[in-house]
Amino acid sequence: MRRSPTKKAVSIRFSLLRSFMVLILISSLTVLILMSIRAHKTEVELSEQLISKGMVQADQELNNFFQPVQKNVLLAAAWGLGGKLNLDEVVAGAPGKLTQGQLKAATQIDLLLAPLMQLFPDMSSLQVANARGDGFLIIRLEHGRLKNRVVSRERWGTQTLWFDIDPLGRPKSPEWKKVDYEPRDRAWYVGLQSLPDLEVFWTDPYLFFTTKDLGITASVKWKDRGRDYVFAADILLAAITDFTQRDSTQLTKHSQTAVYTQDWRAVGLPRYPKFQNPEAIRRSFLLTVDEIQIPELLAAVHEARDNEAIGKKIKESGQARFSYESRDETWWAGVTSYPLGKMRHLWVGILVPNNDLLEGITQLRVYLLAATLLALAAALAYAILLARSYSKPLEALAAQSRAIRDLDFRADQKIEAKLREFKQLAEAQAQSLAALQSFAHYVPIEVVKELVRKGEVARIGGRMETLPVLFTDIAGFTKISESMSPEALTNHMAEYFQTMIDTLHQYSATVDKFVGDAIVAFWGAPTPVAEPADQAIQAVLACQARLKALNEQWLARGLPPLPTRFGLATGPVVVGNIGARTRLAYTVLGDPVNLASRLEGLNKIYGSSILVDEATRQAGGDNYEWRHLDRIIVLGKTEPTEIFEVLGLAGTVAEKVLAGARRYEAAWDQYRSGDFHQALKALQGFESEFGPELAVQLLRERCEEYRKSPPEDGWDGTSKMTTK
Repeated sequence: MRRSPTKKAVSIRFSLLRSFMVLILISSLTVLILMSIRAHKTEVELSEQLISKGMVQADQELNNFFQPVQKNVLLAAAWGLGGKLNLDEVVAGAPGKLTQGQLKAATQIDLLLAPLMQLFPDMSSLQVANARGDGFLIIRLEHGRLKNRVVSRERWGTQTLWFDIDPLGRPKSPEWKKVDYEPRDRAWYVGLQSLPDLEVFWTDPYLFFTTKDLGITASVKWKDRGRDYVFAADILLAAITDFTQRDSTQLTKHSQTAVYTQDWRAVGLPRYPKFQNPEAIRRSFLLTVDEIQIPELLAAVHEARDNEAIGKKIKESGQARFSYESRDETWWAGVTSYPLGKMRHLWVGILVPNNDLLEGITQLRVYLLAATLLALAAALAYAILLARSYSKPLEALAAQSRAIRDLDFRADQKIEAKLREFKQLAEAQAQSLAALQSFAHYVPIEVVKELVRKGEVARIGGRMETLPVLFTDIAGFTKISESMSPEALTNHMAEYFQTMIDTLHQYSATVDKFVGDAIVAFWGAPTPVAEPADQAIQAVLACQARLKALNEQWLARGLPPLPTRFGLATGPVVVGNIGARTRLAYTVLGDPVNLASRLEGLNKIYGSSILVDEATRQAGGDNYEWRHLDRIIVLGKTEPTEIFEVLGLAGTVAEKVLAGARRYEAAWDQYRSGDFHQALKALQGFESEFGPELAVQLLRERCEEYRKSPPEDGWDGTSKMTTK
């Protein structure tokens, strides 16, 4: 078979010259490409993005401004439907007189409305009125002071009752004044008559009766006890101008944002030098764009009027973006419609001078120049540093050699080497690393690392240590294996074993061996582990939790779940190199190994998942929740063993689970004392309260059996297990 020719390695001198020339070429091309970008295209892209962003931002800001008002009037309507804004008691007295009932009724309404005024400062007043001409107003005056006005046209005529409002929102200092105010004639009341109940109506801008300020009103009506009621919230045009002049509405340093009525009269003035004091702002409200006398604004309007394409966009979609010239400068404009209910909308206009955009482009050019200078400097420095850069493959090879020495295969990376000598060395080392990586899959790598650390050669021998030993097994594995093809089963088990191994290693376990679908592991050797039993219990709980999540994923993928049982025993074992001179295994021998295996199998009898012996239970202590299950003599032993089920970390186990465990333990204590009748009584209703359990069923069967045939004297609750 003919081999494909390999790429010839080059010399250091040729590589150095070639790399330097390539760098100079790349630097030159980069400068040419960057400097050839057309500034006009950049300006257009930036302007479109900026105007689009401003239109979205303006819509969001207007929502933040108007939506609370609309929500508040609907909230008030809900109060009205609940009878909380009824004015009958407020106007019950004769004109010029005030009763305690009227004061109490006014207080109840103020306690509802005053917090809204305090929470939403953009609302200048709130009022409720009915079809009889009764009205209740709460208004914000200078310095944030709140005041009430109560009217009743049919009862009091032009006599009106006024209150100051204290800091707690309660009316005080009543005063009668003659004021010719008819709420039923106001625009916010009249405009609602053709609309259905609970639909919000927004007025055109008009002059407020009390403050003589310009503003708009949102109102809604409902029926209470057969009578029409209306609730209204006022917003000053000055508040809208405060919004349009905020920093948050400005896109650039000199940009302008303004709000207009449907017929293009200003209600929210832009941030402009002539609109810097309240009087100038007041005089400019509701002026047309021609009367405002802002040159760039007037030029934008003329462009929109004269350009049919722009006008068509505005008419069809309610928004448009375009550029125009004003005073020898290019400007970018955006206009969008903002709806106020079903009958009104506002226009939002955004103007951005091109010079503001050019500031960013100028800055970009500075960055390009700096990048060019840096590239040239880098090209000059590269000739000096290039020779040094060739040391990197050698450093990588040295680092990989140290990792191989330490049996650390995580840094498995391909070393790029173009020079002949480096390439040969890298290939040889890669082959060595591959061989060691393959070998590492067959032995506990922690053991070999410990031997390397000590500078020893593996020899037969062991030492006595008190260690926790773990056995695991998959429940129903035979049935699972029969239902899958060999390849599918192998892949499924590979994912299972990898998860288990990673989790056990995370908690400092030494994985001893695999026995079919079972795993054997222990803690504390060859490397000592602080509190090995605690680490072992944490590892088992972590394995259980990760398998629970994996089983759900496997079910979703159509694979069978792999429920796993765990047996954990702690005691003196011989740990070390066991075997023959030509074949060794680093493992553990001793009674705890047999006991851990038996405990794993006993899970089937008790319906549990994690069983431990008393030594492990004592080592774990109060860090975990336990259930004492039984006192048994496992197969192959003569001494009894107290066995415990691990329920979970302390403080994480459900109260119902703990209650069931305590109930079981109380019954088992009665059983151990020989009072089988009381034990059965303690187990009555267990399944209905906590669900069926094999352990409960087994204990109940033993009690029934011993009630018929009592055990011998001196019996201490020990049961002898005859199965594995």
